[in-house]
Amino acid sequence: MTDRMSATTDDAPTLRAPDPPRLRDQALALAVGAVGGGIFFALGMPLAWMLGSMIFVSVLALSGQRPAVNKKFRGVMVAILGVFLGSAFSPEVADRAMQWAQALLVLAVYIMVGSAIVYVYLRRVAKFDPVTSYFASTPGGLSEMVLASEAMGGDPRRVSLVHTTRVLLIVLIIPFWFRLAMDLDVPSMMPQQPGVVPELSDWLILLACAVIGWPLAQLCRIPAAALVGPMVVSAVAHLLGLTYVTPPPVMVAAGQLVLGASVGCRFAGTALTLVWQTVRIAVVTTLMLLGLTVGTVLLVSELIGATPEAMALVLAPGGLAEMSLIALALGIDTAFVSSMHVFRIALVVILVPGLYKLFRHRKNRSRG
Repeated sequence: MTDRMSATTDDAPTLRAPDPPRLRDQALALAVGAVGGGIFFALGMPLAWMLGSMIFVSVLALSGQRPAVNKKFRGVMVAILGVFLGSAFSPEVADRAMQWAQALLVLAVYIMVGSAIVYVYLRRVAKFDPVTSYFASTPGGLSEMVLASEAMGGDPRRVSLVHTTRVLLIVLIIPFWFRLAMDLDVPSMMPQQPGVVPELSDWLILLACAVIGWPLAQLCRIPAAALVGPMVVSAVAHLLGLTYVTPPPVMVAAGQLVLGASVGCRFAGTALTLVWQTVRIAVVTTLMLLGLTVGTVLLVSELIGATPEAMALVLAPGGLAEMSLIALALGIDTAFVSSMHVFRIALVVILVPGLYKLFRHRKNRSRG
């Protein structure tokens, strides 16, 4: 293992504020993402617009280009996905409160065990410094963990690469695993909603879900506000019977394209040597977490009355939007899966930085 792989807190790099993405780079990311999504769609691949865009833009970023997706534009497309996910909530959700509580407990234990296993590997085998190991080991909260690691003296580049690689691998593995190993049809594109003719009032309600939900979630400092806020408001609107309409498949496909391109863009601007060194380690940690996921699913799914497919999507440490979209495409308890991932993000973002500060404070006191 090289010396660079064992960077200490003292020489950990700091990131300067990134330059605003050029219009050319944004257009390039979307164009390449659209080509990748189109090719995957033509080949009948699962979740074609997200996976194709993600892979093609990742290759582009690793080739030395600097593709970028405007954050506000990404937020708009993610808000559309949030409205779509909210439409999956039904009155039966309240009848399963006990199952959800049990699943949340399992998820909390999974996060602690998974984080501990990955942390030990990153410290003992990969020789990451303690701060970088800690924030790279959490199964979720990419943006927040990168910022926290930088603020506390870790290496934000490695934290970002580990989390990005984990999300990319899991988003690639899960749909193909369901299709090839479990014989479940993961469609290339969301099907058109049958039997519902949207009216102008329906479109206005869907628009209001996004326009109200996103800033409201930001005001309440809710993680993943662009997705969670519109999802919650959309869920309320659909539960109250204000509308039964979902955004059209073409808009959802556009959201998937932008989401996939955003994942791929995270590899831009990073030296290939650093990418190769870190990605190899991230692959191992991802496989560790997937193994823990499979073991936990086999152990608890029957006990809490959840299907193995739903529990696999709940525990698989991919992104909130990505895992929710897979659940939606498969018709696997979307409200359950998306809600559990919201809880996952909340647990990681709220508890992980605070616990690190607490442990560091106690360690400093014991030394004093």
